Amino acid sequence: MNKTIFPKLLTACILILFLNACSHNRSSNILSTKTLTTIPSTVTDVSTLLVEYDLMEIPLPGELDSANMEYSGLSWYGKYLILLPQFPNRISHDDEGFLYAINKDNLMAFLDNPTTEVLVDPIPFDDAGLSKQLVGFEGFEAIVFIEDSVYLTIETRGGNPMKAFIVKGVVASDENSITAIRLDPSSLVELTVQNNNSNASYEALTSDGKFIYAFFERNGEAQNNHPIAIRLDSDLKNWKEIPLDFINYRLTDATLMDEDGSFWMINYFFPGDTHLAVSEDPISIKFGLTESHRENDPVERLVKFNITQEDIVLTDDPPLYLQLLENDEARNWEGLAAWDQTGFLLITDKFPDSILGYLKIK
Repeated sequence: MNKTIFPKLLTACILILFLNACSHNRSSNILSTKTLTTIPSTVTDVSTLLVEYDLMEIPLPGELDSANMEYSGLSWYGKYLILLPQFPNRISHDDEGFLYAINKDNLMAFLDNPTTEVLVDPIPFDDAGLSKQLVGFEGFEAIVFIEDSVYLTIETRGGNPMKAFIVKGVVASDENSITAIRLDPSSLVELTVQNNNSNASYEALTSDGKFIYAFFERNGEAQNNHPIAIRLDSDLKNWKEIPLDFINYRLTDATLMDEDGSFWMINYFFPGDTHLAVSEDPISIKFGLTESHRENDPVERLVKFNITQEDIVLTDDPPLYLQLLENDEARNWEGLAAWDQTGFLLITDKFPDSILGYLKIK
């Protein structure tokens, strides 16, 4: 063989082998990337798997859509969605206050046809003088029902600096409507305040039909070194502290528990609450962030919990992110109720206005 040809052939073979190896590596890398996006349990950035939900607003008639209503809770009583204002007598300006009810059939008709008028019925509400008797009364924060009994939490500045309470009442009704809700002041129970922050109290209630569970709003490790939920019997006579998973930001309301002990809660962050800001959030790290949450500072999401024999834990379900408003405008969601198996109903307090919305997930 010609000695000048052999080196050229050797060089050509080496070049071909090198190009084949590069091509194989590129193919392997592409395959790996595609595989990662289908295995969320093994990665921390799964933003592409999350869905960002927009809300369908449900118009409230007249002054009931005013920011002055300052709604603080939602709950179902039979076929009625009950809206809880933080200050039920703010509109009436006298001793008589009101909660508000929307018939489920009316809501269903509106969701099927948004031109349908939403009808809201006022419910006379007797707080038995608690709003005047409790030192530093700051309003009613959460509501839940067991049959014809109603339970509400109360926030006050009567402590150091806060005090919190839960109280029981009764629902009076006829065949067609709820005629009144009356509280029993003798049932009033003080709840353990879990830190010394101002304007922090029990903003969420849920029930399994037998017990009531009350949740303090701040449960991040920096604000609460031992977060608990408080379980009370239906007479508010016996209670038990149940350990709760750490979770950043605020918990502001909950759905009723399913048969398996699962329920959803609102997890909300307003950028002005700088004391609740964190450098890392485990939920965001584990599941990723949706587009508007990557571009804005507020956090508006629903997170799922489950009660076990020993504690209340976050589940492995991804959070449900709400599509944020532009320019960091936050909506202070303070009321939450499940809507059949298709989604949720949420309501804000006065920021940025009173908004009742439907979040459809199915």
